[in-house]
Parts: sequence; C-alpha cells; structure tokens
Amino acid sequence: RTTTLTSSSPREPSKPRVATMTHKRLLSSSLLLSIMFIRPARCFVRLSTQHSFLAPQQILPYQATRLFATAVEEAGQSTVSTQSHSIPRITLNRNRQTKAFRDGTQLVFSKSIAKTPKKLQSGDLVVVDVPVSNDANNTQTTVVGVGVYNPDSMYRVRILCHTFLNADLKLETMDPEIALSTILKLQFEKALETRRAMGLPSSNTDTYRLVNGEGDGLSGLAVDVVGSNTAVVMSSAAWCQVHQSSILESLQEVLPDIDLVWKTTPSRLRQDGYEEPESEQVPEEENEEPVIVTENGIRYRTFPHKKGQKTSVYCDQRENRLNLASMCDGKKVLDLCCYHGGFALNAAKSNAAHVMGVDSSQDAVDTCIENAKLNGFEDRIDCVRADISGFMKSCDEKYDVIVLDPPKLAPSMGTLKKASQKYKSLNKDALKLMSNDGGIFMTCTCSSAMTQKDGGNFFLQTIQQASLSARREITLLRVSGAAPCHTLSPASFPAGNYLTAALFYVKPKRGTEQ
Repeated sequence: RTTTLTSSSPREPSKPRVATMTHKRLLSSSLLLSIMFIRPARCFVRLSTQHSFLAPQQILPYQATRLFATAVEEAGQSTVSTQSHSIPRITLNRNRQTKAFRDGTQLVFSKSIAKTPKKLQSGDLVVVDVPVSNDANNTQTTVVGVGVYNPDSMYRVRILCHTFLNADLKLETMDPEIALSTILKLQFEKALETRRAMGLPSSNTDTYRLVNGEGDGLSGLAVDVVGSNTAVVMSSAAWCQVHQSSILESLQEVLPDIDLVWKTTPSRLRQDGYEEPESEQVPEEENEEPVIVTENGIRYRTFPHKKGQKTSVYCDQRENRLNLASMCDGKKVLDLCCYHGGFALNAAKSNAAHVMGVDSSQDAVDTCIENAKLNGFEDRIDCVRADISGFMKSCDEKYDVIVLDPPKLAPSMGTLKKASQKYKSLNKDALKLMSNDGGIFMTCTCSSAMTQKDGGNFFLQTIQQASLSARREITLLRVSGAAPCHTLSPASFPAGNYLTAALFYVKPKRGTEQ
C-alpha cells in the first residue's frame, strides 16, 4: 500500500482519485465484481460496474455489501452465507469484567481473552465475541464488536465498532478490508456530525479536533482540522500504521477538499509494540509556508508539516482561553509557557493593558511575535525566550492575571511523585508574581496521571500547598478540561481525561504581608 495524500502541494481534486483507488481495489477483490449465484436452472446474476446504476468511481467499500445483498435478493435467494468471508474471532471470558466490553469499553487486555486464533498478525481485523453463558456445554456466543488485534500491546484488541449499536452492518460477514473501510467511514462521518452539532467549524473558528481516539470510536487515532484546507492525522497505535492507506482513503471521502498530513507519536507507537521504520517517516518540508488558521476570531500561523508539537495546534484550550480573556480587560497579564501565544492573544483581544509571553522555545517565541503582528497586537504583547523557572525567580514585575500552562510533567503514574514537586515549585513561583491587590490565576496540567489522581483532587491539593508556600490565599473559581471537540467515551471515562485548567482568585495581601 502506498500513501499519496500527505502532500499539501497543488493537485487534482482528491475525491475522484480516491474513488479510482477504491474501484481498483474492488476490481481485484474476489468478493465483489464477479459473483455468481448458481441456481437449479444454472442461470446466474453477475454484478458488474456496467450492469449497475453507479459509475465505477462512485462505488465505495461500504456500498459493496449492500450491492451484494441486492443481487442476492434479485436472484431469489433468501439468505447469504456467512462462511465466505471469515474474519478471525477472538472469544472473551464471560465474567463481570468483560461485561464492560459488552457495555462499550474499547480496550481489551490479554487477561480478558479466553481464545485467540493462531497466526494472527498485528493490525488484523477480528470479531470479538463472548459466550452466552458459562455452562460447560454451551457453544453459542454473541458478538461484542469488531476491532484490530495486536499481540505486542497490552491492548490486545482495540474495538472499533460495537455491534450493539451497529448490528445492521453485519460486519462479521464482510471481507476484512471492506469491513474496516466501512467502520472507518462510519466513524469519520459520525465524528463530523458531532462537531457540526457543536457549531464547528464556525465563522470565527476553523480549527478543531475532528477525531479524538476512544471518544470517537477510533482508539489510537487523532485528527485535527487545521484551517479550511488541511487536516493533520496523528497515529499513536500500531493498527493505524498498518492501515494507514485505508485511514487516509476513508477520511478523504469524508473530507474531499482537505489536504491530509500524516504524523506519528513515536513514543506511543513503541508502547504499542511498533517501531517506526525510517522508510515510513514523512520527511519534513523545507521552507514550509504557514497555514493561517482562526480560533475565537484570532488568526494564527501554524506549520502542520513540521515535526514535533504534535498536530501543530493545541485547540484543547480554546474555551479556557476565551474564559480567561473575559477577565483581562485593562489588566497586566503574564502567559507562562505561551507556545504560539494562545492565552496572550485572547487577552490582548479582550483589551488587556499589556501581555508578557514566556517560552523556552525560540521557534515558539518567534511565532508568538508573528501572531501578535498578524492580529495587530504587537504594541501590547511582548514575548521572551527563557526557562520559566529562571524567569519567575528573577522577575521584579507583578501581574493582575497569570496563566501557567506547562508541558506534560508526569507522563505516567510512576513519575507522578517527582512531577508533583515540580508542579508545586512552578505554581509557588508564579503566585509570588501576583499583584499585592490580588488577581486571577489559571494553572493547568496536561498530564493524565495528575488529572486523574484522586478524581482530580490531587492536582488541586498540590496548588493549595503551593499557595501556602507562596503565602498567598486562593479560592477556587472553576475547574475545566479540554474543549468539547476533544470527546470522551463515557464507557471508559476518566481514562481519556488528561487536561485540567484550574481557575483561582488570589486574594489581596493584607497590610502586614506586603
């Protein structure tokens, strides 16, 4: 399989090209375009592109099964054999734990599996079923869903489609490749419908998360729409690498006028048992022209083809930026770990008197400055490159509004104890820069270990301890998470919950404390 959809250079419209690729796949399939149904009179019905009402480029994978069923009906058959397309089956243990998979959980661990066929390879599509009872004589099973197998991951199966809500698809009777294409297009279409229900895109926001892993039924896959013409596909699971061309092809059908950029998260892929060969790595484009995107009416320069910084935008903080900005009118604002200036630009748009942005990356600082110019805020935003710890310890200024949004400090539970000390230190130093007259403090963590510990209370207690060390009294105003386009699966919550943005009011210092 080859991928031809990762370039943003001018090209022919992608939909016909993708459809042609699909048509070739259909022509080569033993299932679809040359099927005979033998009847007593030895007559047959041949399903062909010439015989159908669809032009060749219009036949899509998910339509093939419907055409198949139609042909059977026309031939006078009442049933279709399910033996011709045998997707391998994995059988779960039937117990209280595996009930979670029947209820919608997508990640199946090895201990939950009772029976696995031999010779399965990473990325193979599998049907997941469970016995209808624990009776020793029972041989009947019920299908839970269809997913992808990985023998090298702690997630042995990632269920991509639960049959309880999609029983009409009859995925287990399909050719595996067609079944996967059907699932992908279905999940992409549902994801798009969900964002439209949120009002995305809109006249003032054209950048958002379209697919968010388990939240949209596609564990290990994320898609960010970046502006009106580009989408970045982020792979963090082995199955995504194995089925890269199918993912891109199905997504292109849903987003026909969008250029697709494929990126990977190497550390997450290694955790999933997949070492990315150099031949699969997409080269970084030299002298890439920026993609101008809009969020909350503010324009940003982004570089989606560059390596690092994931999909090139952090749209998870969109609503937190807007909320904080409403409290910045006439205020002096400090944006720590400013990246491309998201909080700083929103504050300036809301008439902040002055904003200081600080980041350790020169590229981030340069882009923040360019973004300020792009929006006409260069006279009210200053950005400096500095380690934020050193900056805060040497800073003599005081601020009315401070936001601290550091990178992930606790990548796992094992690093949480050490990371909590770092969070405490950073927040203590940030609070010391708050105006003696009091002000607004937003502090964030994007570490799921910190966010989920004790239901989120651990992070808040860490900030409370930092405030005591800084000798500043705080009161909690609000706790929020990622923007709603970062959907979560209620069946596995809070596993996908990673971002916490805690908003505090820092009370004025009393006379004897100043």
